[in-house]
Amino acid sequence: MPNAHYIELIGKTVGILETLRDNPDGLSLQGLAAQTGQVKSSVHRTLRSLMHHGYIEQDTPGSAYRLGLQILVLARGVRTTNNLVELARPYTREFMETFDESTYLAVLRHGRGVFLDVQETRRDLRLVGPLGAEVHFHATAAGKVMAAFFPKDRMEDLLKTLRQAPLTKRTLLSRLQIEREWALVRKRGYASNDEETIVGAIFLAAPIFDAAEKICGSISIGVPKPRYSTKLGERIISHLTNSCRRLSDALKAVHYVHENGFLD
Repeated sequence: MPNAHYIELIGKTVGILETLRDNPDGLSLQGLAAQTGQVKSSVHRTLRSLMHHGYIEQDTPGSAYRLGLQILVLARGVRTTNNLVELARPYTREFMETFDESTYLAVLRHGRGVFLDVQETRRDLRLVGPLGAEVHFHATAAGKVMAAFFPKDRMEDLLKTLRQAPLTKRTLLSRLQIEREWALVRKRGYASNDEETIVGAIFLAAPIFDAAEKICGSISIGVPKPRYSTKLGERIISHLTNSCRRLSDALKAVHYVHENGFLD
């Protein structure tokens, strides 16, 4: 179900700006329409409106469109912080509001993953937020998606010391199973937990990377099985991986380098 407060026109405008961000040399009107999937006439009206305010530039009529200098002026008003929880909160809150399911932020600290923020749905049937709880690198979606992107030596150390507690009948326990699962997570870019920690619940998670492109945390969402479907799962995965990619880009933009990820 789409967010009742979502304004489609703003979403399309953001799509145009982000597409131009990814194409710094600029794009033609036709190229923009093709890459965003929007109608050419609609893209043209949006571009002309943004040009009026200085957010889009064009050297001559018919030439490529590029982001304008006003974007930099606008960015100067962004309040930066060194707190990953604060930086991630707009993304976790938006994600929870979109799907109306509890959403969790886990952060890597001294080689451990800890749930530090929860945006909890108000539905009657909901999963209780594990605020302050430690992730299970072999079982939780939040933990798997962090461990899968550990440096190779850290992953090997983790496998030697990991306590594979059987949380449910579906929990992965053997080293071979866990290594295969982490490899699958790295390949597809997200992790799932299908009743491996809580019977009757499925969790999906995607990784967060800092400015040095090192894993620093994850965002996950929990859905009670009665509300889950393959179609909903596909929508969540698409939105979740995109949100975490945007958050990682934002961390890079503000030069956020995560400290204390591992004990040295």
